[in-house]
Parts: sequence; structure tokens; C-alpha cells
Amino acid sequence: MKKIMPTLIALLLLVCSAIPTQAVENGIDATGSQFVVPIKIQATPNVFTSCSGALISPYIVVTAGHCVLDSNGLVTTKVYVGVAGSSLQSVLATDIIDSVKITSTYQNGADSTVGDDDLAFLTLKKPQTMSVPVLLASESEVTALKNTGGQLKLIGYGTYGDNSEEIITYPKSLMGSFSKVTPVITNSAFLESTVGNNCRGDSGSPILSISATQVTLVGINTGGFFNKNCSKLNSGKYYGIFTLINRYANLAFSSANYTMNTLGQQYNIALGEIDSAKLQLKNVNASLIEVTDRLTATQGSLDTTKALLDTANTSNTNVQAQLETTKKANSVLAAKLKKICASKPKPKGC
Repeated sequence: MKKIMPTLIALLLLVCSAIPTQAVENGIDATGSQFVVPIKIQATPNVFTSCSGALISPYIVVTAGHCVLDSNGLVTTKVYVGVAGSSLQSVLATDIIDSVKITSTYQNGADSTVGDDDLAFLTLKKPQTMSVPVLLASESEVTALKNTGGQLKLIGYGTYGDNSEEIITYPKSLMGSFSKVTPVITNSAFLESTVGNNCRGDSGSPILSISATQVTLVGINTGGFFNKNCSKLNSGKYYGIFTLINRYANLAFSSANYTMNTLGQQYNIALGEIDSAKLQLKNVNASLIEVTDRLTATQGSLDTTKALLDTANTSNTNVQAQLETTKKANSVLAAKLKKICASKPKPKGC
């Protein structure tokens, strides 16, 4: 094994997917996993590549540094992150990230190959759901895992097989162990497995240590010793290289700080909108009170007018009654006058 490993390291071909990708070869279905997200990158106006990513908080994803480079080898923000555990086909234009932070020491990663300190932290515009918290491995935890050959789990969106042409769908996982062999690439390690191998598109996949009480992100998968699309079998094992996460808590903090600042700005804007709405409500209430007062005054005037009208109607009724009485009296007098004038001799004045 010791004689084979230097050859393995020297021949390590570490490439991010530049073709449609799917899932770990010989892996187990990981549909719906909260720990891995599908990623698409716009390398040129007409060319998209794909990778995997590790969701470490509702707003933060970690992936391989070489996954976020455009065709010129420059960091791009035209990166799109889908919902954790969903199909790579479901990634939309609205899933574009908010920002990207790459390790300042990342180098030797031109042409989509793995380089030293091959990590990038993405901040999302909209949060994702996390039911289980993910911890970042400490230096001592990494050392313990390496010394004991601790069990590790990779979850990714790599191709199904070395010659697979199947359509991209959901992620798969494979189990392996922390290899005691140290790669020549800075701050990296090997995951070795006898049951499955990583493939193109698995770049950025989370390397997890899972116990009964916690899930720990140990590193980010960056590549493998590929035959065509997937890792070669070497002495009965498949090997994948991953960048250790323990030394990059500062970038995670920076990304979290960026997210907090962004949320803080959004909160302040929301407060401003609330204050504006309160002022508008106050003005509306003042207008309502004024209208109510006017309505009350109008109602008072209406009541007074109605009372006057009632009085006038009563007076009119009384006058009508008096007029009728007068008419009757006049009729009586007219009848008497007619009777008197009919008598003989006729009274003077008839």
C-alpha cells in the first residue's frame, strides 16, 4: 500500500464537473437530504457547469473553490443553489446566490482542477430549512478521525457511473473512512471506500462524520483519481480527496456576518416601512376623526332642521284646522244671511 499511494497521489486527477452530473457511483439514494445542495455555475453566457455543496446554516453553503470559477479562472457570483436534497434539474434562475467568499490562499486550481485550500463559502438570498444543526470539525476532531480511520459519509450530485449518460436527478451517498495517507495538496485528506466512488459533479460535496448525537462537517470533496467520470479502483479501494474545513471558521464567520449585516439592513428597511405605515395610519385616523366630527356636526344640524320642520308642520296643521273652522263658521253665516234676505219685507242691505 505504501508503494502504491505515492503513485496514486502523483496521478490524482482532480476535476470539477463540466458536463451534466448526477450522483455517487454505487451510492445510496439521498433524496431529500438537508446536508447537500445542487449547484449550477454559469461559466460563460451559454455554458453551465454543476457541482454539489454543503448546507451548514440556513443562509450558508460551502463548496469547492474551483466550482465558482468562470471560464477565465475568476471567481463568479453567477452561481445558483437549489433546495437541499432536490433535483439538480430543479435549480432556477431565481436561486442565484447573494455573495461568494473564497479562501485567500486558494491557488493552483486553474482549468477547474483542485488546488490548495480549495473552498468557497456562498451566502444565499433566501434561507433553507435545517432540522438538524451541522457543526464544523475542530483540529482535534480531525486528528482523532485520521488517527482512528473514522467513518465518513459523502453526499453528492456526481454521475451515476464511469460511462453513465443518465439525466441529472437526485443525490446519492457513500460510506468510507478517513485515510491515514496525507495528500500533497495543502490542508487536504483522503476518503477511502470499498463500496462506492465519487464522480464528476461530486466536487463540493460534504464529507460528514455522523454520530448518534451530532453531525459534523469534516471537509468538502474536491476530486478524485478518475478513470473517466469516476474514481479508479486502487488495491481494492476508491480514493477521493477533500479539503479540511477546520481552519476556515473565519470564512464561515465572515459569511455569517455578511448574512447578518444583510438581514440587519433588511430589518432596518422593514422598520422604516413600519414607521412610515404607522405615520400613514396616524394621518388616516386623524382624517377619520375629522370626518366623524363633521358628520356629528352635520347630524346635529340635521336634527335641528328636522325639529324646526316638525314645528312648522305642526303650525301648518293648526292653521289648516283654524281655516276649516273659519270656513264652517262662514258657511253658517252665509246660510243665515240668505235666510234673512229671503224674508219680506227684504231687509236693507240684502
